[in-house]
Amino acid sequence: MKTIILSATAAAFVATTGFANAADPGDNVKILIQKWRKPGSNNAGTADITVTNDNVFAVKDIRVKCDYTAKTGGRKIESEQRLAMTVKAKTTKLFKKTKFPFIDTDAAEGACKVTSATQG
Repeated sequence: MKTIILSATAAAFVATTGFANAADPGDNVKILIQKWRKPGSNNAGTADITVTNDNVFAVKDIRVKCDYTAKTGGRKIESEQRLAMTVKAKTTKLFKKTKFPFIDTDAAEGACKVTSATQG
């Protein structure tokens, strides 16, 4: 962990501009998968997801990585994708029927996390 020492003027500038946030805007974005839906013929499922943006600016192009382990055999299941959505500053937004590579949550345990985002 880095320690940063700022003058009072610099600290006030950082506080008002939001530049004190983490190096990547995605560090302050969280995703929660509310409900998975089984895939159709294209093997892509959908999920209702809640995205929380704790940044002081909007974010877009959110990259998500999902890591799961099969309950039988311990096979690792990974998927990554970019969600072409924008979430306003300091808000939480529900996105319904977002396309995802399907992960059968009855047969696997794991989670998804935000790996990056772009200031939007």
